[in-house]
This record gives sequence, structure tokens and C-alpha cells, in this order.
Amino acid sequence: MHYKIIYNEEKLKEFINWLPDLQSNEQYYVQLLARKKYNPETGLKSDKSQLKRFTSSKERLFHKISQLELPIGRYESGGENISQDNLALYITPNPRDLHKASLLMMREISDKLIQNDNAINPHALALNIIQTTTSRKIFFDLDIDFKIGNHQVAINQFKKDIENCINPDSLTFIKTNGGLHCLIKLGDIKKEYQKNWHQKVSQLTCDEYEVTMNADNVLPVPGAIQGIDFSPYFLI
Repeated sequence: MHYKIIYNEEKLKEFINWLPDLQSNEQYYVQLLARKKYNPETGLKSDKSQLKRFTSSKERLFHKISQLELPIGRYESGGENISQDNLALYITPNPRDLHKASLLMMREISDKLIQNDNAINPHALALNIIQTTTSRKIFFDLDIDFKIGNHQVAINQFKKDIENCINPDSLTFIKTNGGLHCLIKLGDIKKEYQKNWHQKVSQLTCDEYEVTMNADNVLPVPGAIQGIDFSPYFLI
């Protein structure tokens, strides 16, 4: 028995194909987490326990995700085996800049060596820096939480509201476990919306949903696992 990371191979490949093509200095940052909220009965002590993280080219992304499907019991946190039901896979849809991250890492390592920091971990340090070093901000990410049990009503209301703020063809909707992500492709925003879209979107709130504006957020991966028997997917 192995952990199931790829929930729907076709939808995962569709998502990877949708991602922007990368430049020579860029890769995507991916992390596999164990989330207590998806299965509170397990012994996880915090809501987010990082199990694995890596960077990847677009071409290698499916292969590297498939390598996460280890035998059951290989993932653990705080001495506790991780349940399949707690797993969730995330990606930064905005590419990371490896060239800039390398320069920042050189400076960070130099500072730590000067300070005689014997606990330095270059591998962890590199991934920490890559995670926060954005190359191009292609997407602005909105994280929508639903306030009511009828998710379809909340989705319909949000889509209606945001399409009054910005041209619809700049928007991509991804249904997640209990919520919704709306990715705004900045390069597709039409001229008449460019001045005021951010202010208008920041004011979106109602009884059906709540919007968090994260700009450069991590995104649950469509076609991959997110909690108990659920996988994110594109909404038309």
C-alpha cells in the first residue's frame, strides 16, 4: 500500500499544462503537507506539518509529484505516522527565481559563517529562500472561504461580484476542499479595470463568503490529493 498523492491523473496533467512556461532561471516550488483539519482524530500537534518540499521544472513536475507516493508509514511528524486523509499538495503558481535565490543564499551563508553559526543547514536554507523569491508575479491569488453550507450558492455569488470588478477572461477559478481560489492573470486585465480592480476586489465581502487577498499564495494542486477523498479542480 502506498500513499495516494495523484488523485486524478488527467486533471493533474491539465493543470500542469495550464501553468505558465518557465524561463531558464525559474522553477516551481511544491510542498506536501499534513493538515490536521482534514482528519482531527490523528495525533498531529499542529495544523500544518511539512513532509516534503522540492522545486521542479514544468516538464518534470508530474514525474516528481508521482515520486511522493511512498509506502504507507514513510511519512511521519512528531513521531506519529501520517494518515492518507491528512495529506494535501500545494504549489506556487508564480515561478520562483533560482538566480536571485542563489545570490541571496550566498549572502545568507556568508553572514552565518561570519557569525560562526554551526547549526547552518544549506539545504533547508536554500529551499526557504527559493520559497520566498518570486520571479514573475503572473497571478494574483484570492482565497475564498465559504460562510454557508451551500457552496454552490456562495460560488455563484462570488463569481457574480468579482466579474463586476474585473474582466472575466482574466479569472481562473479552482474549487478546493471547503473553499475556492480565484487566480487573476495580471497581464490579461483590461485597461479600463487596471486602475481600480484591486480596490474593488479588496472590498468584496458578504454573508456567503469571505475573501483573503494573498497575492503570491500557495495553491492546492488540482488533480492531487487535498484531505479525505477530495482533489481540487478547475471551475468553468
